[in-house]
Amino acid sequence: MQYNVAQLLKESTGATRTVPVEGALELAGGAAAAYLGRLELLRTHQGLLVRGMLEVSIGLNCSRCLGDFAGQCLLDVEEEFFPEVDVNTGRRLAHVPDTEDATIDSNHVLDMAEVLRQYAIAAQPIKPLCGEGCQGLCQECGVDLNSETCMCGKTDIDPRWGALVALLDQSKD
Repeated sequence: MQYNVAQLLKESTGATRTVPVEGALELAGGAAAAYLGRLELLRTHQGLLVRGMLEVSIGLNCSRCLGDFAGQCLLDVEEEFFPEVDVNTGRRLAHVPDTEDATIDSNHVLDMAEVLRQYAIAAQPIKPLCGEGCQGLCQECGVDLNSETCMCGKTDIDPRWGALVALLDQSKD
């Protein structure tokens, strides 16, 4: 996801370009994210301001049932990028910020991959759920309670409550 922005850097402050964005990213832990949207590149007095809204589908694991599912979210991207060299003279610029991710390289190429990867990682939920009604796994036998019914809880009746359970069973008949 690289864009040559040399022409935009030669233009005056306030000049814009809109670029379509579509692709996939590898996230931490082997997760993958697919994104789609548009980014607006705005020429500032020092560099480029990149703004946009991206729809992202992230492959997640449910924290209750451990099943895989695709989580959907919107990324509201807003970052400023600074060129390493002056586009007109080719001289290295002294005001390059400390972050490597927010620079436009010496060939005037803007690489958005790492920035979008960081935004996607930050957008992941801390405790992802495949659905609000996810019942998770049985704590005793490990059966996925969303798809199967386990018999673990039905056999563990405290014998002291046995007489009450028998009365309850009689009232259901």
